[in-house]
Amino acid sequence: MANVSTAAMSVETGNQYRLSAGEQRRRDFALQLGMWIFLATATMLFAAFSSAYIVRQSGTDWRHLTLPSVLWLNTLLLVVSSVSIEIARIDARNGKWQGATASVVATALLGIAFVVGQFAAWRDLVAQGVYVPTNPYSSFFYILTGLHVLHLTAGLMFLAYVAWRIFRRKGSEDSAPLSTLLNLAATFWHFFGALWLYLFVLLTVF
Repeated sequence: MANVSTAAMSVETGNQYRLSAGEQRRRDFALQLGMWIFLATATMLFAAFSSAYIVRQSGTDWRHLTLPSVLWLNTLLLVVSSVSIEIARIDARNGKWQGATASVVATALLGIAFVVGQFAAWRDLVAQGVYVPTNPYSSFFYILTGLHVLHLTAGLMFLAYVAWRIFRRKGSEDSAPLSTLLNLAATFWHFFGALWLYLFVLLTVF
């Protein structure tokens, strides 16, 4: 057990020790399981708010608002960022780690632009006198978009860590742990990109 722990720590620090194939598979499975449990929890959270949103529409005080046009640009930015993170995965599979780093950084920059755009949308609504307690619709809008930005910010920190790990990669370092991290980051990013598309439709159509 001590040898396994030492090997795992050595992979993280870039030393010459590497996990065996079996140990790497078990590690990857544990990380992937943790990610899917987290995403399942996020799904239940947003499903609960979505259900409440739909039910609450029957109230007489429900007032649908015209949303800021910047949300369309924000949506485009997030779609493009999903493309860039996928390019990073392709580059990593082909051993093009420099290209993978650039694509991860591009994804993070697009994500930051999205977050800035969301703040711009909130500022526009505030300028119109629309706040969280203005009416039920505005409350749901701020809560749903705020929760999404909160989770996406966590994703940005994850991307920053992945980019840093790839950037400092040594030529002799085992690429399997880096590929696993990149795949996890891509899964996270694609999930919250798809979630935003769902929220955007929910908030604009229903």
